[in-house]
Amino acid sequence: MNHDPPGPRGLTVHRLTDGQVESVLTDVFTRGRRCRLLDTGTGDVPGSPGRPQWLLAELGDGRVTGACPGARWRRSDQPPTGEAPPPGPAGDRWRILEVLVFGPHAQVRVGEGAGAGWISADAPGPLPEWLRPRDRSFLLQGWNGPEYSRTLDGEVPLAVTREPSGTRAVLPVEWADFSGRPRPGPDGVTALESSGTWLTVREYWAEDPGTGAVGVAFHRLTGMRTGTKPTGPEFDVGTGDEISGRGLRW
Repeated sequence: MNHDPPGPRGLTVHRLTDGQVESVLTDVFTRGRRCRLLDTGTGDVPGSPGRPQWLLAELGDGRVTGACPGARWRRSDQPPTGEAPPPGPAGDRWRILEVLVFGPHAQVRVGEGAGAGWISADAPGPLPEWLRPRDRSFLLQGWNGPEYSRTLDGEVPLAVTREPSGTRAVLPVEWADFSGRPRPGPDGVTALESSGTWLTVREYWAEDPGTGAVGVAFHRLTGMRTGTKPTGPEFDVGTGDEISGRGLRW
């Protein structure tokens, strides 16, 4: 009997060398420039230069977020927000719980203490419809109203958000309050069209060869964006029934 879980379909994951892990951390935190590994790719993961990049870093003493639409990062540890300081050179890597550097095409994950790292992206080749990766979008934290959430000045978007409880976050994206409006849908139904600030994710599925059961086995972050919800499903305002799904647009 095989007790190993089935692997995700449509996904390529490549383990990084120690030198590549160090290069990612140096680019993002020390030099403050684009992650070159996402631009060049490695192994069987192709690069995609010039596309936007984002950062979510969980540290033992805080969190660092950032956005890099061009050549340089704007991070939450920099003024005027001054969140938790970034991890320094090798002796400071113990502070890392997880670092995610990602763009629409690929994601780099560095694990606890920078002991290992991986890059993941779509794998080429056809898949059955029920195993194709699915794009999803999730509303980011932040209460509506300028007293709670706002975008800071600067060429690269950075937003400060709060909940009524006092929970605070610095998000590497231009902020938009959540709202919804009815929109005519197919067959005379009315859909709820949601707008706000979103984290986008791609889910990968696996199929149990014995039972045929299908479930999500892996996900990677693909971006942050503001505006209309970029993925389905949509729901009928009157009944709550699902109307349709929409693919992620870039």
